[in-house]
Amino acid sequence: MDFTAMEEADGVRFSFSIWPTSRLEATRCVVPLGCSYTPLKKIADAPPPLPYEPIFCKGCRAVLNPACQIDYRNRMWVCPFCATRNHFPHHYADISEQNLPAELIPQYTTIDYQLQRPFAPPPVFLLVVDTSGKEKELQALKDSLIMALNLIPDNSRVGLITFGTTVQVHELGSEAMPKSYVFRGSKEVTTQRVQDFLGLGPRGMRGANPDMVT
Repeated sequence: MDFTAMEEADGVRFSFSIWPTSRLEATRCVVPLGCSYTPLKKIADAPPPLPYEPIFCKGCRAVLNPACQIDYRNRMWVCPFCATRNHFPHHYADISEQNLPAELIPQYTTIDYQLQRPFAPPPVFLLVVDTSGKEKELQALKDSLIMALNLIPDNSRVGLITFGTTVQVHELGSEAMPKSYVFRGSKEVTTQRVQDFLGLGPRGMRGANPDMVT
């Protein structure tokens, strides 16, 4: 199996090529299980967006995909993540090895769905940037961020957090007066306090001084 070709095709890279099948196996992983995903990647030869809702596993909420085991006779599928057996909905009654929906065709490893429900809120992209790298690395990172910002939808909401010696939460609403909330890395701050400082909690204290407001 060519994992490099798979990563290039779907824009997904895992820290391991094999998913642990139990909690015990997960604890034995030397490197934590993680995934790097490229959103909005153009997929070659991808089918058009499917005009219906995805099918979810009742056990773990994984989505029906080509890795699932299919029982055509009983109209059931087995989740590859939690091994739960799931019934197909009624509109999959005609499914067979010769009549597969797009989400089960092996070469379609990435699928987009065009949901029929009311439109969701605008997408949110939170950029978390490590500023402790070398100047050359930071310039490359800057170029990548600019490229990413040019690709996201116009109605997106974007947040920016930078961290090095301190952690800075930036306000991006005004070009004329840049503003950021600065937190010292040596000082522990609770989630509730961060929410209060940023005006996100019920006791919002927007404008209060976390360590410094610049």
